[in-house]
Amino acid sequence: MSHLKIFGHKSPDTDTVLSPIVYAWYLSEKKNTPAKAYAPGNLNRETEFILKKFKVETPEKIESVTEKDKIIIIDTTNPDELIEGVDKAEIVEIIDHHKLAGGLSTPGPISITVRPVACCATILWRQFKREGNDDIPMEIAGLLLSAVLSDTLKFTSPTTTDEDKEASEELAKIVGVDIDQYCEEMFEAKSDLSGMNEKDVVLIDSKVFDLAGKKIRISVLETTKVENALLMKDGILSAMCNIAKEEMLDGIFFYIVDILKSEATLLVPDKFEIETAQKAHDCEIKDNQAKLPGVVSRKKQIVPNLEKALS
Repeated sequence: MSHLKIFGHKSPDTDTVLSPIVYAWYLSEKKNTPAKAYAPGNLNRETEFILKKFKVETPEKIESVTEKDKIIIIDTTNPDELIEGVDKAEIVEIIDHHKLAGGLSTPGPISITVRPVACCATILWRQFKREGNDDIPMEIAGLLLSAVLSDTLKFTSPTTTDEDKEASEELAKIVGVDIDQYCEEMFEAKSDLSGMNEKDVVLIDSKVFDLAGKKIRISVLETTKVENALLMKDGILSAMCNIAKEEMLDGIFFYIVDILKSEATLLVPDKFEIETAQKAHDCEIKDNQAKLPGVVSRKKQIVPNLEKALS
């Protein structure tokens, strides 16, 4: 029997990698449905740290699927964020926590779960509990906990809900960790830029959006060490210009989110981005840079503000 392939969006963040691993385990072990998680891109340092900590195997990379594949999509409904061939494969299920993007089509009805929480891992934990399958191994609980803490920036993101907090508290008890102490370890790994070039830094957590008819790439770097990224500023701005040309983008924006201060430093490479950012965030741009107090969420703050400015 062939297995279900489970994966999320390209430029995968921690939730996009860990939630498919957990759901593949759940379907295989609890539902007798063979499933395997895949990663549609390179893992970030935080995700690598978490998998090593809980001794979980790194998922195999996936670049495309075919009409022979049955797939489950987690952490997006946007076709532009998905690997090649999704439009040909058989979509069995979708689990997400973002707004509906539109564009995916199925020949018949499927199971779709979209909830207004900060993390897909919260949705999975809620499902496990509802079905009476919350007796899970420590390492699976560790992956779920890590995904929620990453997506909520330890509950400081405006996307955080009471459900996310409750899930974290319950999962932390299973894992046996102190949330504050564990987050320090996670965020230290997240902030490690050693060995990365400027293009790597820009694309490590990056998504392309159609905003008011314009093709816009929005990149985010969450870190406790903003100064490390700013040391690479000139190279990052140059890389942004090159990426914009290569991908024929209308604009590209790079937000360096300071996890500790709950603010972002925005880098913008050219006139279009400067003018758009000024409208979107009511900010002053100096030397292609702006400070944005309180801005930490791409989903809740960055994308809506840019879309409004461009409309």
